[in-house]
Amino acid sequence: MSRSTVFQNQSHWDGRAQRWGLYVHIPFCPYHCIYCDFDAGVYSRHLIPHYVAALRREMAFVGQNAPQDVIADTVYFGGGTPSLFPVDRLAEILRSLDEHFIILEGAEITLEANPESITRQRAEALRRLGINRVSVGVQSFIDEELRMLGRGHTVEDVQAAFAALRQAGFQNINLDLIGGLPGQSMERWLSTLDAAFALRPEHLSMYLLEVHEGTPLARLLAQGRLPRPDDELSVEMYYALCDRARAEGYEHYELSNYCLPGFHSRHNLKYWSDEPYWGFGSSAASYDGRERRVNVRTPRAYIDRVRQCGHATAERIPMTPERRRQEALFLGLRRIRGIDLGEFRARYGVDPWSAYEAELQPLVDAGLVVKEGGHLKLTRKGWVLSNEVFAVFV
Repeated sequence: MSRSTVFQNQSHWDGRAQRWGLYVHIPFCPYHCIYCDFDAGVYSRHLIPHYVAALRREMAFVGQNAPQDVIADTVYFGGGTPSLFPVDRLAEILRSLDEHFIILEGAEITLEANPESITRQRAEALRRLGINRVSVGVQSFIDEELRMLGRGHTVEDVQAAFAALRQAGFQNINLDLIGGLPGQSMERWLSTLDAAFALRPEHLSMYLLEVHEGTPLARLLAQGRLPRPDDELSVEMYYALCDRARAEGYEHYELSNYCLPGFHSRHNLKYWSDEPYWGFGSSAASYDGRERRVNVRTPRAYIDRVRQCGHATAERIPMTPERRRQEALFLGLRRIRGIDLGEFRARYGVDPWSAYEAELQPLVDAGLVVKEGGHLKLTRKGWVLSNEVFAVFV
């Protein structure tokens, strides 16, 4: 594949100056949680320099083919467990990004972290690198639940990590929570919410537990060694967080995300708003409006592929105008404000209600979607049955 065919040389995005997101995947963890089905390898000091070298080469390759006037306003280190990486390696990656891309001053730079990997010294070092947002994988504030999930931290570790981040000057912290755990009671869930809101993070993400085939969790459930999650109770837990977040002054702005005013995840909003992004690393995805590209999945295959080709693209998915409109619809419906019908019509040249009335009307009749105030959006009932809505457009 020639370089010219890997990335389209677009200088503008629907007539607007581009604001790209940059995603860096760190596919290493200190352990495997029982629910995880990601392609994450166990942390290997030997492999780290080779992986970082591959990241830098991929960034150089993409940078040579990128439009000259593209500006990135978000950087996101996801994983895996990016906070495991030595600070000097993270600095190396950031320098490479800065060398090959124009990163806007004041860009949101996020690092995902496990609580046990954050100390005061490390938090201060991360802050000096320019990282200004940290997303902490808390999952639960009940030690017994953390042990059941195979997490490597305790509630005390969470409290210490949060304090260290605050002391280091971080003013934009997200906490990840998981609801609907095996055997989890509403009482325990409310206790987790009490502890989370007591810390007053700027952002909260909550995901209902999903059981993926082939994971240790799936095997434990099949063997009867753990009770199956209660779907109805999980829905009640979700609504409990929605109501509690609103009462605490948080905006519920996306199905799984809540923030204090002004603290939306700027990077993740790109995924839900049909904005462009580049992904670097194994299994990372990139999107430029014309096609979506996905890298090879495993770290070793990624390193080998970049050495050979300069890039690691394994799959290219063309985005026809129709496919792009459909994705913009179901991803836009993830936002609580929904889709502005006028904006959608101006951007894509079609009225979504007219174009998809046959698909949308049954959802309206079922009370899952509503059209009001110039917006198309999910109802409260639709929030918990969103997959049924999205399936219409996938």
